[in-house]
Amino acid sequence: MTEMISTFLPAAMMILMLSLGLGMRPRDIGGAFKAPRALVTGLSVQVIGLPLAAVVIGYAAGLDPLLMAGLVLVAASPGGVTSNYATLLARGVVGLSVAMTFVTSLAAPFTLPLVLGLSGIEGPQAGGLVRISLGMTAVALAPLVIGMALAGFAPTFATRMEKLLTPVARVMFLLMVLATFAQNWGAMGEAFARVGGAVTLFAITAPALAIVAARLARIDGARSRTIMVEATMQNVAITIFVASTLLDAPALAIPGLIYAVEMNIAALVIIGVARLAQMRRSADSAV
Repeated sequence: MTEMISTFLPAAMMILMLSLGLGMRPRDIGGAFKAPRALVTGLSVQVIGLPLAAVVIGYAAGLDPLLMAGLVLVAASPGGVTSNYATLLARGVVGLSVAMTFVTSLAAPFTLPLVLGLSGIEGPQAGGLVRISLGMTAVALAPLVIGMALAGFAPTFATRMEKLLTPVARVMFLLMVLATFAQNWGAMGEAFARVGGAVTLFAITAPALAIVAARLARIDGARSRTIMVEATMQNVAITIFVASTLLDAPALAIPGLIYAVEMNIAALVIIGVARLAQMRRSADSAV
């Protein structure tokens, strides 16, 4: 079962990113850098706000040093690739989401050891992190770039392909969420009594922090939702890889295993609220 899920997740992720790419142009991503207020705000939340929140929550919950470091590791991990598709479902700005994921993934080999060091854990060597970050980023970006290339050079074919892939991608996203639940539910149940409350509080704090930062920066609704999704959905695969492989400390991965489930629940709530709001606006305009 675990091997089947491990094989399914990368394949599903590539379908999601190809579907996204078919509906995008390079200017969609470039726009996030040309008008960088939302990008800078989102990155500030991810790189600075989330680790600080994890430390505060860890101390307030009285976590032992190892589990608190594991929570900080979750907070310091780059944005998850599925956040890009979740942003689409939440009516966010996909180009901004992709830009944030790309920047945090490239910065992770340097920011992650720094944050861990400040929390008292000797961080992994940058070399291992560079390989895993670039590898996972490439797996995500390759189908995205292929989709954008098809949209640019064969727009008619890309439009037809997008119509075919859109419903498939939505089903794949739901299956990925369910697969994450199935893969991590056992470990979550075993460890929840020790650290579950702190992880749950962090899962609530992440989107709340994004909302506050977006309002302070006067960022509109769609970009605000994008920052919420990006702040909520961390790349837990990197969290687990760093804990179990690079640091040889599986206990550090416990908060990540729980968060892998809870971040998807939080993302589904964000998507649901966004879609309900859109339905209400459509109903009001029809009256």
